[in-house]
Amino acid sequence: MTLHLVIHRPDGSAGSAEEAAVRAALRETVWEVADSHWEASEEALLVSTDLSPDYLLSHFRRGLARRGYPSAGVLLVVPVAPNSAWSGLPDDAAEWVKSLL
Repeated sequence: MTLHLVIHRPDGSAGSAEEAAVRAALRETVWEVADSHWEASEEALLVSTDLSPDYLLSHFRRGLARRGYPSAGVLLVVPVAPNSAWSGLPDDAAEWVKSLL
């Protein structure tokens, strides 16, 4: 499996109800393609899947559109390299990331 970093910043006012709904809709689309994922922050998810970044981006955009959000806002899907470095992850998340890289 490949680990992907998904950055998502919805259009709209930070902290608004619509922004929260778009974020929830994106998480629903993640469940459709990957049981293994971790929310690093409001704007960042780590997703483990063998799907390509292009396919994931397309899937997320289509999934948001089906849920009534035709504009995904900023959406970036990047494979995480084996030599990536990080700081501040909880121990269980750091172990999960290590196991996937």
